[in-house]
Amino acid sequence: MSSWNYVVTAHKPTSVTHSCVGNFTSPQELNLIVAKCTRIEIHLLTPQGLQPMLDVPIYGRIATLELFRPHGETQDFLFIVTERHKFCVLQWDAESSELVTRAMGDVSDRIGRPTDNGQIGIIDPDCRLIGLHLYDGLFKVIPFDNKGQLKEAFNIRCCFTQLAYCILTSPLLWCLNFRLEELQVLDIKFLFGCAKPTIAVLYQDNKDARHVKTYEVSLKDKDFVEGPWSQNNLDNGADLLIPVPPPLCGVLIIGEETIVYCSANAFKAIPIRPSITKAYGRVDVDGSRYLLGDHAGLVHLLVITHEKEKVTGLKIELLGETSIASTISYLDNAVVFVGSSYGDSQLVKLNLHPDAKGSYVEVLERYTNLGPIVDFCVVDLERQGQGQVVTCSGAFKDGSLRIVRNGIGINEQASVELEGIKGMWSLKSSVDEAFDTFLVVSFISETRILAMNLEDELEETEIEGFMSQ
Repeated sequence: MSSWNYVVTAHKPTSVTHSCVGNFTSPQELNLIVAKCTRIEIHLLTPQGLQPMLDVPIYGRIATLELFRPHGETQDFLFIVTERHKFCVLQWDAESSELVTRAMGDVSDRIGRPTDNGQIGIIDPDCRLIGLHLYDGLFKVIPFDNKGQLKEAFNIRCCFTQLAYCILTSPLLWCLNFRLEELQVLDIKFLFGCAKPTIAVLYQDNKDARHVKTYEVSLKDKDFVEGPWSQNNLDNGADLLIPVPPPLCGVLIIGEETIVYCSANAFKAIPIRPSITKAYGRVDVDGSRYLLGDHAGLVHLLVITHEKEKVTGLKIELLGETSIASTISYLDNAVVFVGSSYGDSQLVKLNLHPDAKGSYVEVLERYTNLGPIVDFCVVDLERQGQGQVVTCSGAFKDGSLRIVRNGIGINEQASVELEGIKGMWSLKSSVDEAFDTFLVVSFISETRILAMNLEDELEETEIEGFMSQ
């Protein structure tokens, strides 16, 4: 096999890993922001559908994508963390129609064991701080100041003997590491309606039992304070927390066989058919309805019934089937974006009445996804000398064979049989030339100079003043 390889990106990433909805480009405009591995796409929601606005590459694989609105701002900011622990805060500049970096930094630690269940990045609903779980036993906090900006690092005294310590992420930013007793963390979410920033931690103990604890984040003491409630011995398959906004507050705990609503003064649970929930999307502002997507591509509607801000029960209903969702974003007027890492992403509409098959889901548009590609081969299907790539794309029920006809190819301009080449360089005929003219090929005993003639053929030539023997 040759030691030389030609590597090129022939197709942009199409696998959707994250998505979020908010007023990013304008206070009056609703945007869908989609993360595809190393790229983010910004779409504008219009009466005619989704209108693409911007496609931006990110230097790194996106692990966290969250919208938030700092105090005093009229539109949302975008928070991104990569798998290599680099983060940035982006803002849309309406005058130049470009993204502006408001903050950036490195939140990695020199020591620490990366989490087995992946990175977790969350933002306090009141924009008091950002929370990151990157290493086992540590919860990293990036505070906001009173103006909604990430707090500066100057004139901050840090006690390194405490359970928390200060880390500079850039010349202007700082963050704190809090020790977390729970080592096998499955999910962490900030809770709504708390006087102080409060997190709910879903974890598994050394006996494989799963529990939820709440903690207040005390920046003054640089430590966790015991939270308002906890819940032990949950569904053994519980692995997802959904924070519920005011007026209900509390949190939904999604398991494989049960769904639980829990707060300081309420506990409600319902059994469900065995399933593994992969994604969720909030429908209403008050958090009374949620869309749940499972491992089989089924979409359910979860409803929290309540009276006078008091939860009375939970209801769940099957709506239909989509691609296996990795992210669900409710847009408006019963239109939902279903992003998938295993199949084509979809734009669907939820109808009031079922179709002939009993499904409430109507697919409006599909977005092609070639990933994940587990195998491929290059073939000439039509025997015309044009190679085409046949890929084994997708996974589970969304697996398929795809044919890629367009891409990056190499066209041969000229060739010559030469053996024993030890080195090769290109040269210009003068410093003013835009392109190289000569190809210098070095052998053990001699050096030859090649050039293209008027008939675009490669032939041997000589350069005045150049000793080739």
